[in-house]
Amino acid sequence: MPDRKPGSSRSTSRNETERTLGPPTLLNGLLEAVVADLGVDQKLAECRARMVWEEAVGPALAEHTRPLRVRRGHLEVAVPSGIWRTQLSFMQLDIVARINELLGAEVVKDLKLLNETERS
Repeated sequence: MPDRKPGSSRSTSRNETERTLGPPTLLNGLLEAVVADLGVDQKLAECRARMVWEEAVGPALAEHTRPLRVRRGHLEVAVPSGIWRTQLSFMQLDIVARINELLGAEVVKDLKLLNETERS
């Protein structure tokens, strides 16, 4: 095995490689590009809609409701009874607006409120 001197060709080739690769790319920008290329950006946005549910409705409502999934812009939410379904139906426009505001995009068009026993 040949002896290497400090500052030998190994560090030179590394510098040459760095010059040919160009400036570093921010990881979050790269990940966003990969996600978009894979076509899963909409699914991630739908997942984020479920993740911001508690922030959008507050802890009291979140304690009694559970976001299930987003299908074609409809966020399906499990509620414990018809009374809760009625209450949330009155608040639906505000909740949808708040979710989309938190996401920075229109991901949710409306809520589909399901009694806990009606879930599919």
